[in-house]
Amino acid sequence: MSEQLILEKDLTRFERRKASTRAKIIEAAERLMRDRGGDAVTIQDITDAADVGHGTFYLHFKNKWDVLRPLIARLSEQVHEKVDQAARGTTDPALRQALGLRLLLRAIVADPLWSWYARSGMAFSRMVSEMGEPPTKDMTRGTASGRYSIIDLPVTLSFINGAVTGMIRSISDKNDVDEPIDHTVELILRVLGVGPDEAARIVREPLEIH
Repeated sequence: MSEQLILEKDLTRFERRKASTRAKIIEAAERLMRDRGGDAVTIQDITDAADVGHGTFYLHFKNKWDVLRPLIARLSEQVHEKVDQAARGTTDPALRQALGLRLLLRAIVADPLWSWYARSGMAFSRMVSEMGEPPTKDMTRGTASGRYSIIDLPVTLSFINGAVTGMIRSISDKNDVDEPIDHTVELILRVLGVGPDEAARIVREPLEIH
């Protein structure tokens, strides 16, 4: 076997081992954070549970919050898929954005890990920024087409972040969460420039997957 083939084989084995170690760290972090809450979990706890050293942890992640990034990506993929199915046939960015927020917020509230994350002071906008292109694309498309009338985008995004975080904190002990979620999304649409009657209609669109 040539030296080049040996190197390619070793590289493949190394990459598989690296991916396996990363997956172990993510699995351990998610399990511990679900059991104890993120604040109570240390990097030492994660490395012990994953049976890796601190150095190995920092080869893959900057800090314990960084471990949540691939988990956010997984949540994002699930939500985007549902939005694409629910919004099939529509090009209205306001409707897509509303469906996305309504589905995402329901997923967050239903999951103890994400509910804790959203209440912990970690900005909701940071979570959305990790969710990839679709939310940003709908916001940009809505602004460019005149569907939204946003005067100051950073201020608007700050308002949305505060509104969503406050809503999640306020409903943490409630059984019926659909109404406050939809009301929050309705208010967000109005802030973006959608009229009151139309915003109310949009958030009452069915969430069923077609």
